[in-house]
Amino acid sequence: MMNLKYIYVLIVLACVSCLDVMAQKDSTAVNDTVQDKKFFNALDYSMQKRFRNKNVGFTNERWVDNSFIDMKFGVEGLEHREGAEIGLFKTLSVGYGKYFSPVHGLRISANGGWALHERTSDAYMRMGGQINYLFNMSAYLYGFRPDRLLEVSTILGLGYTYSKMMKYEAYHVGDIHVGLQLKLNVAPQMDLVVEPLLTLYSDGIDNYTKTNWHKYDVGYGAMMGFSYRLSHSSRSRDYNKEEKNAFVSIAAGGQYQFSNATKEIGILKTMGPDVQLSAGKWFLPYLGMRVSAFWGKNTWNRHFVYDEKGENIIGETKLKEMYMGARLEAMVNLLEFAELDINRFLAVSVLGGLEVGGMKKNDLSQSIRFAYYAFTGGIQAKYKFNDRWGVFFEPRLSLVPYTYVPKDGNGIPLMDREHYSDNVYSLNLGVEYCF
Repeated sequence: MMNLKYIYVLIVLACVSCLDVMAQKDSTAVNDTVQDKKFFNALDYSMQKRFRNKNVGFTNERWVDNSFIDMKFGVEGLEHREGAEIGLFKTLSVGYGKYFSPVHGLRISANGGWALHERTSDAYMRMGGQINYLFNMSAYLYGFRPDRLLEVSTILGLGYTYSKMMKYEAYHVGDIHVGLQLKLNVAPQMDLVVEPLLTLYSDGIDNYTKTNWHKYDVGYGAMMGFSYRLSHSSRSRDYNKEEKNAFVSIAAGGQYQFSNATKEIGILKTMGPDVQLSAGKWFLPYLGMRVSAFWGKNTWNRHFVYDEKGENIIGETKLKEMYMGARLEAMVNLLEFAELDINRFLAVSVLGGLEVGGMKKNDLSQSIRFAYYAFTGGIQAKYKFNDRWGVFFEPRLSLVPYTYVPKDGNGIPLMDREHYSDNVYSLNLGVEYCF
């Protein structure tokens, strides 16, 4: 019995010794991992930091480095409220900005705009300033590169606006706005900029506060223009210096408007002359920019003249309209996306951009004169004789918005201001010279 007790004691002592050895081994393992550390942080051993692309060519030694000035124009609409009957604002903006790092930048700008009341034709005028924070998402995700063709940035900013309607009191309005900036590099120091924006205004931007119970207004719109960098960089888009990438062209043909009135008259009878002068450049084999000046005229309606009894038609009066202005367009050559031998002498390009112009439209009792912004687009099919000369056929559509108050022969308004849109088509033949 005594021997059995000794055996139990020996077994217990052996187990305790084993546990002590195992504890010493575990303690040694822990000490090897976190020795000399006050506390264990598992994040120190994780692969949480993502790979970041290298920033290429970013320097910030002088104030002109990464600085730029921009000029833009566009349109802005306001959320409709009963009583605040205001049309689209035509807006202008001039600004200066600087990127302090490849990703973060600031811009200050002065802006203005004008609009018309939809019923009374009273003029609105506004002017103010903004400060914007720019976050370059392209540089954040893929690294800063001076030769990048397209960059996308977010915009967050604050603004102040002085808003006044003719013969009424003025309002001082604050705002916060958000948006995107799409920037296309078209020359070594020049970018084409498009900025859609959403703005939250304090009450009074439309000079009407009676029905605004929530005491704020919402604006939405977009601006388009150019940004010029003050410092030289290596952002050259000359894809082949031996190619003739710049060009000038002249085109002429016919213009007409497609509406119910012109359907009754006949398209050929409504068509008038159209002329366009253009200059541009191809920055890549498939991408180019073009600026154009244009003039066109056509018949948009007719008025019958009856005899004294009002029974028989003895004549008709054709109502004419005229458009003139400038266009800024991007050109995308679709054939460059296909490896075809015909690319040597044939190009088919889609055109799209903004049109700024003035219209004169004759009605029975008045002549409508209006400045407008419009979206325009078309297709150009071009045959190239050689490196310098080519001919092209170009159909086009411009969507021209405008408003006016219909009046009788004595100048008395017949109804409130109405919104209209002209669908103006043109068909032109042209000659192009490259250099």
